[in-house]
Amino acid sequence: MKKKYIIKYSFEFVVIVLGISVSFWLNELSIENQNEGERIKVLNSLKMEIKEIRDYTFEREKTWMTDLRLLNELLFPRNDIVDTDSILKITTAKSRIETFLVIYRVFDPPMNRYYSIINSGDLKFVKSDKIKEILSRLHNTSFSYVETTVEYEKQLKQSFLPFLSQNHPEIILARDDTSVSMKKYVDIISRSINSDKKLKANFIMVKRYLDYKLSFLRLYNMSLDDLEREINLVID
Repeated sequence: MKKKYIIKYSFEFVVIVLGISVSFWLNELSIENQNEGERIKVLNSLKMEIKEIRDYTFEREKTWMTDLRLLNELLFPRNDIVDTDSILKITTAKSRIETFLVIYRVFDPPMNRYYSIINSGDLKFVKSDKIKEILSRLHNTSFSYVETTVEYEKQLKQSFLPFLSQNHPEIILARDDTSVSMKKYVDIISRSINSDKKLKANFIMVKRYLDYKLSFLRLYNMSLDDLEREINLVID
């Protein structure tokens, strides 16, 4: 009789243990599936942001390259004569020239998705240490290189503007003077640069910062490409 109860209770115990084990396994499987779903969601969100950033950096690079072409035409003219026609092929607006001479351009790529993932703690769903390392390199190291150069350029132009208005007011006044044609405006800037070494030196520094920004932007885009490639490898 005692043996019968022992067998009965042993069987019930085994059933209970198996039930708990199966329930625990199913719960773990459910959590794992949920985590996998969140991981894919995070990675796809990052992929979407990569496209947005790439569109932004493409436009920024194109603008900076145009700025650089205009500066080179003014600072280093062929045969020491500024080719106004070459400048007019790039832009016909006086405001476009003034913008790159005295106004700095911000570097503010779309990173809302990344910050949201960081702040929500959803980065924990990304298992790849390689992806996390590239994310850090992209949004911290590479980004800071470009941003720091932009800040230096900003400081240069802010300190340079008072000098320009005091020593070369004709450049500033000609911008809004409708009687001054684009060709004459370019000529005014060219003669001012050739007659004032300090003015030319400032514009040369603007050019150097442009060169630096473009170099760092290319490094930034390389990190962006690395991130996209690694995400595709993980998802596929």
